Order: sequence, then C-alpha cells, then structure tokens
Amino acid sequence: LDPGCLLPLPTGSIFTGDMGLAVSAAVSAAVENCCYCKNPTCEDFTWKCEERTNIWWTLADQCIEDSSKKCQVASNWKFVETGVCDKAASCSCGTDQFKIVTKYYDDNGVDYFNETVGLYNECKCDFWLRRCEDTLGQGQACDYAAEYCCGDYRYDAGIETFKFLNSPQCYCDFYNYAENKFAHKLKPKALNVEKEFTSPCGPFKTYWLSKSVVEKISLELIYNGTNGQNWTNNVGWKDETVDHCEWYGISCDADGFVTDIDLRDNNLVGQFPIYTRDVNSSGDPILDNTWRLTKYGLASLYKLKTLDLAENELTGTIEYAPLYNLVALTYFDVSENQLSGELEAQVAPSIKYADFSSNNFMSMRRFVQYKASSFQTLRFCDVSNNVIQQDAADLLENTPPKIEQFIASNNQFYGSLPASLDNLPKLRQFEMASNALSGILPDFTESFATLQELDLSNQTKGFTGPIPEDVWRSLSLKILNLAGSMLTGTIPSLVGNLAVLEVLDLSNNVLKGSLPSELGLLGGGASLKRLGLSNNAFTGVIPIQVGQLQGASVLLKDNRFQNTSNTAPLNLCLEREVKEFDLADDTTLCPPERNALSNFYDSAKGAEWTNGSLWLDEYASYCDWKGVTCEDDMNHVVKVNLTNNGLSGRLSECIGNLTFMKELDLSDNDIKGSIPLELGKLSNLMYLRLSYNAFTGAAPDGLAEMKGLQLLQLQSNRITKIPTIPRLIDNIHGQSTFVADCGVPSAFEKALECYNCTMCCNEDDDCYPQQKTKVQELGLKDYGTFASVLSACFIVLCCSVALLLYISARRKNIENSLTSEMETRIKELDIYALSKIGKDSVYSYFVTDKVFGWIAALITLGIQFGIFVFFIHAAEANLQDNRTDIQFTWKCPRDTDVCSNKADLTDAGWAIYCVLMVAFLSTDMISGAKLIYHSAKITHSFKSRIRYFFGGMCLCWFTLFALYVSTVYNKAIATSNTEIIVNSVIVLFIMDLDEWIFSALEAINDDWTSHVAKSEDEMKVQIASQQEELKNLREIVERIQDSLTQMDQIASEKEELRKLHEIVDKMLESNASAHSEHVVSGSESDVYAQQLETEHVDDIVVPYEA
Repeated sequence: LDPGCLLPLPTGSIFTGDMGLAVSAAVSAAVENCCYCKNPTCEDFTWKCEERTNIWWTLADQCIEDSSKKCQVASNWKFVETGVCDKAASCSCGTDQFKIVTKYYDDNGVDYFNETVGLYNECKCDFWLRRCEDTLGQGQACDYAAEYCCGDYRYDAGIETFKFLNSPQCYCDFYNYAENKFAHKLKPKALNVEKEFTSPCGPFKTYWLSKSVVEKISLELIYNGTNGQNWTNNVGWKDETVDHCEWYGISCDADGFVTDIDLRDNNLVGQFPIYTRDVNSSGDPILDNTWRLTKYGLASLYKLKTLDLAENELTGTIEYAPLYNLVALTYFDVSENQLSGELEAQVAPSIKYADFSSNNFMSMRRFVQYKASSFQTLRFCDVSNNVIQQDAADLLENTPPKIEQFIASNNQFYGSLPASLDNLPKLRQFEMASNALSGILPDFTESFATLQELDLSNQTKGFTGPIPEDVWRSLSLKILNLAGSMLTGTIPSLVGNLAVLEVLDLSNNVLKGSLPSELGLLGGGASLKRLGLSNNAFTGVIPIQVGQLQGASVLLKDNRFQNTSNTAPLNLCLEREVKEFDLADDTTLCPPERNALSNFYDSAKGAEWTNGSLWLDEYASYCDWKGVTCEDDMNHVVKVNLTNNGLSGRLSECIGNLTFMKELDLSDNDIKGSIPLELGKLSNLMYLRLSYNAFTGAAPDGLAEMKGLQLLQLQSNRITKIPTIPRLIDNIHGQSTFVADCGVPSAFEKALECYNCTMCCNEDDDCYPQQKTKVQELGLKDYGTFASVLSACFIVLCCSVALLLYISARRKNIENSLTSEMETRIKELDIYALSKIGKDSVYSYFVTDKVFGWIAALITLGIQFGIFVFFIHAAEANLQDNRTDIQFTWKCPRDTDVCSNKADLTDAGWAIYCVLMVAFLSTDMISGAKLIYHSAKITHSFKSRIRYFFGGMCLCWFTLFALYVSTVYNKAIATSNTEIIVNSVIVLFIMDLDEWIFSALEAINDDWTSHVAKSEDEMKVQIASQQEELKNLREIVERIQDSLTQMDQIASEKEELRKLHEIVDKMLESNASAHSEHVVSGSESDVYAQQLETEHVDDIVVPYEA
C-alpha cells in the first residue's frame, strides 16, 4: 500500500451536518482509489494529485456557497501538497539536487548566511505552478513554485534579509503575482526560515545594474566559449586597442553599455553563452558576498535590448532564470541552431519578439501569468520546426493577451484545441501546422477577432467535423489553411465574404458537394494566391469564376470532377489569369488539343479574326469551333481550315500538340514570325497550306520527317530556307503538291533553294513547275549538254553517210571508167555547190580554197552559235537563276490549292511555228544534204570533197541547231501564239546573219567576194551556151513536129476519104430509089462521077446536109 494515501481527514467546525459527511465520503473514496495502486508510477502519482485537487474543489463548489468558507476549506488542503503532490513532483522531475551552503561570519554562530545552489528546476517549476493556480494560491504550492521557477536565493541571518541570486526580477514578478492575485505571501521552503520573503523589488533593483568592465569580460567569455577565433567575422574582438562597443556585432548606448548583439550566421559553436557561478577545483560554486560578480556572459548584460544569435551552431540547453534579469531585452532570436531541452517564450520581462524555431527543443514552458511584464509585452513567438511533444490545450492556456503572432508548426503537439479559446484581440497569425492535433475545430472568430493567418494544416491525426460557419465571416482573414485533416461538409457560398483572403487551402480532407461560384470572389478576385481544394470529394462543374482568380494557384486534383462529362473552364485550363492549375494536364478536364487550339487562337490574335465562332467558349466542345474538324470518339482534331480568316500575330508552338491533325490550312492570312519547330511533330499531317502569309526565317527541319505529307504550299512568304524534304507523292495534287518561293525574281538576293518543289513561285506570285525536262529525263544535265550530244551524233551521221556515198561512187567508177564528158562537168559541179550553199552567204567560202574566206565563215559560224548558246541558257529550267528567260505563267491562287497555267499558247501557235520553221529552214537543210551528197562525187579532188562535205554538214547542222534552239526557247518563254511567232522570227533573223556579214564584206571590198562574181560570169556563159543549144534543139523539134503533123494529116484525110466513100455509097443508093421522082441534070451527075473516077476527093463539095 502507498503510505501517502493514508491521509488524515481535515477537521474543523465547518465539517458538520450533511456537507461534512459528503466531504468525508468523497475524500474517503479518493483515498480508497489511491490505495489500490500497489506499484504506482509517476503517472499514477500525478493522477492522484490532480484528481484529489479536482474532487476537492468540485465538492467545494457544490456544497459551499460562502466564498469565505471556500477559502477556509482550501487552507486545510495541506495534505495534498506535502503528500501525494510532493511525491508526484519528485517522481516526474526527479529528486532535488540543489545544495544549501552555510557560511559563518563569526565564531559564535550568530552572524551567518544560508544560500541555495542549483535550486532552479524547470520541471518542478511547472508542476508546482499548476498546483498554485489550481489551489488559488492557498497552501504551499506557490512557495515551491517561486523557488523552483526563480532559482537560488540567500538568507543573511545577521541582518535577516533575503538576497535573490539567480533571477531577482523573477522573484519580483512572482512576489507581486502571488500577492496581487491570491493575497498570498511567499515563504521560503528550501531554507528552513520561518519568515516571509521580503519584496525582491524596490531598492534592491538598483543593485542588479552592471558595469562596463564586467560587460567587456562577459563578451570575452562569450567569444572564448563559442570558438570565437573561428567566427566568420571577429573584427575587433579581443583587441585591447579597440573598445568593446566597436567589436563586430556589438552596439552600445552613450554610456558604453551593450544594447545590441547581432552575431547572426557567424559560425558560433558551443554552449549557449549564459555563464553563472564560477566553480572551484572541486566543482563547488565559489561563494561571494556580491552575487553580481558571479554572473558573466549574457547574464550580466542588463541593458541588452536585442540578441540575435540565429543561424549558428549553438548547442545544449538555455538557463532562462538569469536571462529574465535582462529587463530591457525585447528581441530574442536563437533560430536555426542546435539547442535542445525546454524553451521559454517569456524569456525576459520586456520581451516582444522571441524566435526559437528550427532547433531541437523537446518541450515548451507554458505561458505563465506570474511573469506579468512579459505576459503583457510578448507580441511574436515562433517555436516551429522543433520536436516539442505536449498537449496543445496546456500550451494555449494563459496565452499572452497582446500576442500578435504565434507559430508552432512542425512539432509534435497533440490533443484538441480548447473549445473556448482565450480572447486574443490582437492575434494576427496563428500557426500550428504539421502536428498531431485532433478533435473539433473551435470557433476562432470569437476569440481571434483580428486574425489574418490561420494555419492548422497537415495534422497526423486530423480535425474532424465541419468547418465552423463563422470562419467564413472572418473578414480580416488572409490565410486559411486547414489542409491535411478529416474535415467534412461543404463549402458554403459564404466563402465569398473572405474578400482579402490570399490563401485558402482545404486540400486532403473529406469535403464534398459542388464548388460555389463565390470562390471567384475570394481576395476580391485579385489578391488570392492559392486555392487548394485537392484530394477531397468535390463533384459537379468547376465554376468559371475559379478561372478568373488572377495570379492564384488553383489546386483541384484528386476530386470527382472527372466522373462527369463536363470539362473545366477553358480560361482555367489555359491558366490565362491564374498562375497555376494542377489539372491543366488532365486530358479529361482540360483536353490538350483544346488548350493547344486556344494558345493558337491567342497567338494568332483571334479577337481580330473575321469569324471566330465559338472559339474560347468556356464549355463548348472545341470540335464545334469555327474551322475545326474532329473525328473518332476521342474528339481528336484532324483538320483546321482557317484560310482567309484575318489571322495575324504568330503561329503558336502549341500547334505541335495537335498530333492527330491531318490537314492544316492557314493560307491567305497575315501570320508573321517563323514557322515553329513544333510543327514538325505533326507526323500524321498530310495537307499543309501556309501560303500567302508573312512567315520569316527557316522552315522547320521536322517537315522532312513527315512521311505522309501529300501537299505542302509555302509560297508568298518570307521564308529563307527550306530543309531537304523528300519528294512528296504527287499523284494526287500533281504540280501543286509542293509549292514554295523558289522562283526568280526573288525578294532576296539569292532565290530560295527547294530541290524537290513541284512548283516555284517568284515575288510577283507567278509560278512555274519545277520538274525534269525531257532532256533531264534522258539522264542529261541540261539543254546545252543535249545539244552537244546531238551535234556529235549528227557529225558522226554525216561522216558515215558521206563515206558510204563515196564508197558507192568509187565502185561505179571502177566498173565504168571516166569519160571525157565527166571531166568537163567538174567545173559545173563547183558552180552547183556554190549555188547550194548560198552565193550571198559567207558560208560560200567553205566551197572555195580561200583562207580569208574560211576564217570569216568560221567566225560567223561561231557568232551565230554563241548567240544560240545564250538562248539555250536562257531556256534552261533553273528557276533559281536570274539569267533564265523562263516565263512564270502559272498561278497558285489564294482561294484554292490547285495551280494552273495561265498561258495563251495553243496548238495552233505551235502549228504556225512548224510551218514557219519548215518554210524557212527546209531549203537550207536540203541544200546542205545535197552538198554532202555532192562531196561524195569521185570526180572531185580530195580537198574539194572536204570543202563540200564541211560546208554541207555545217549548213545541215546549223539548220538543225537553229530549229532545236528555237523549239526549247519557245517552250520555255512563249506564252501566246503571237509570242511564239515573234520568237521564231528572231531565230530566223539570226539564221540570216551569214548573209548580212557577206554583204558587209562585199561593201568593204569587192575582191573579198570575187569568187561569187566569177562564178556568176561563168554561169552566165554556160547559160548562154545552153540557151543556144536549146534553140537549136527547139528548131529540130519543130521540124520533127511538122513532119509528124503532115503524117497525121495524111492519115486523117485517108480516114475522111473512107468516110466519104461510105457516104457516097449511101447517096447512090438513095438516088437510085428516088430516080423516078427526081430528074437530075446530066451535067451535075457527070461532074460527080468524073470526080470520083479521077479520085479528086478534095475537090468534091459535100453539101451541108451530107
């Protein structure tokens, strides 16, 4: 059994009647319960002490109405303190380790003093302070609390005076607290003195003041104790020539007392620099009549106002009692060190700012009212990022009423928040995030009327129940973070009242329902920075107003919005006004293709489009937007056609996100800038028209990777480079398949190169097909190469023909030897050759042996050939060469993807061309052929044959060459029937150049053309001779004809005579039959008979009737 449980019952006259029986019964029950604990633990003793105190005061409240009697009852509750509670304190906090030192001033034992050493005990301070408050200052609890909380003191028996060694200011505050609140006079307990404490305040306060020399020693001790030689900056420290007020980080007042220490982030290493009571070699404290001289380090800087030791490597615990003597200290920052143990926010009487964050503190002394000064002055308290593990309700008990900021996040506080919080009218910031709090949220608005920041997020256990409705009426609230709990319910429309809110985070709870549109009113629609509602159970449609929260991060992941067919507002998905939307990548709520189209709309200045029907509608399907076509159930965009729709601006890189698109037609607009590289990602694209815009720069290399591309039109832009794109399939769109600005004249100094374009356009928007010519299809480079090959083949042919003719003629000569007549014909053949090659042509020299004539003829031939070469080069199909004369007769209109030839040249024009060529060139061709044939005559000398052959071959070759040049040139540049005739005449004019040169030579010197005149004279003589012979022949022919005529007449007369015989016979027969009727005169009949007998037929006159 626990002996502490067998306590005597209180006695006195007040315990009479029913009330006395009730008290006795209750105390007996408490004792009975206590005595059942056979093996009590520290928790048992603490429970016993607390339960007995609670039972006693509960009974007192119920049974005693007279407040004076309550006090009498409380005064008899001494057994609690001396019994179970004392044992509970020792069990929880350990047995007392302090010492009592006695020193005599004389040998009679009368003049002496007693002094405690090591009396300060934070744990027992807290334990007895609670008992002091619970018993309303009655009994001995407050006496124990004062000693353990304020530390060592001395009683000087000779003068019967107390001196408070550790923290006189603490004793002063506790003394006033006990007297003013409980009317209790403090009495010493550690020292066996039957006398009340004298007031620690009053005249003794001046005794605490420090001296400048002591402060310098204290600073040196701080330097030595925190590895000062390795500080980041230690300028002036330990330098005897430098006043300590000028040391780095030290500031003093006019009297030389230290007021500010700022050694933040200066590599201080070691124990926190509070040094009290030097010790001797045995480890015992050195006693001194003047306690002040035993305090060094921070403990002696009594005028210190600011202490900043943050961001260093300080370790160990802090002894707070000496610090409480620093009555001027208002700013205390030891954050981001490695301090441990217990922290006390009321570190000094005038403290306003206390920062203990980011250390290893394991507990926190609760706020106490007995430190009345600091209880009223504390404004800022930050204990975050430690390992404090204690009940949050105890922590928030007796919170300083004027505190403005309290931060206790990232610790291990547990339990629930008090249902009724202290009234803190000035509290602006309250944070206890990342702890283990639970329970129901209290109503903060009644206690924290000016609260601006409330952060209770990320609790390991979590709050439950709904969010108090009054929270939504906190008009001053700027941050409300209740994420990471188990809150239920919905968000009411009252949320719109939070007009100055900057952060609303309710994520990771169990909230449900639809989101109210009033969320768009948060922060006035402009000041909200974060709306966190992720990981809940919200459903329905996301309001449009949420997307209008300018600059806010909207977090809605892991809800149930995806279970509906509705998409999120477009404005929200595009993050046009919000800073971030965590579902922007959700393909259900924010289809990426809709986002891509919207970015495309913005980049192309969609607001200025001619027709932007339904574009950027918050909820309308993007498949219904003007010019957009989708297919399949996934609503993939396969076609965008916005030709001639007023697009400008730039083409967005997001166009590359439309990966299923097959057709893109943006032609006939005013889109500027470069074509984005992302366009090359559209691997499914088959149709791309970007013509008639203002694109600049190089086309993306990705175009070369589009294997299925069937049409690509880029003309009428400012594109400077096109990648080498494999030849597109042109069996669908033909010559309109691949069109670019690769023609001349170009807008650039050098025309654009496009090797596989099917159509090249120039700066005038005139086009021409870029395709292989017939010559190139044969494997030859160009028309010039073909002309060379053709010429070589023709020369070989001519040589072969001449050789065969010569061989044939020689065989005939062997069979029939030369006659004298053939010899006489040689000269005639020379004249014939001259006539065939042209007597008025410079080429007539080819049939002579004149060197000068040959030179003139060859030069003329070279000139004509050179001119024709120019024509050939001008006809070459190099559309990037400015020297070409090719006429770009094709047009690729803006309103269609089909290019067409606008030339007027018809088949009739070519027919006329053929007639002209045959009429003008056939003579030369035939004459040349005859010369080649004539060159094979064996009657000529070898040189003559060579001259005839060369002249004939040149005449034939040049005639064919002129025909070839005229044909290819007309095919390249002729655009109408009249133009082909004009071009043909030009070529024919060049053909007559040899005659013009001959005329010029003749005008210069007649002797140069004498061979023609001589030949003409000889020809005239020959003609005259031939005419004489012809005259003789004609006379012979006439005589022959006369003879033949006479012979014909005789034959005719014989025939007539025969006919006359027949006629006469018939007449005689007729006369015989008519003799009886007609009498013919004898004279006439005799005459006829006589004529017939004498056969003078010609003299017979036949009547007309006969």
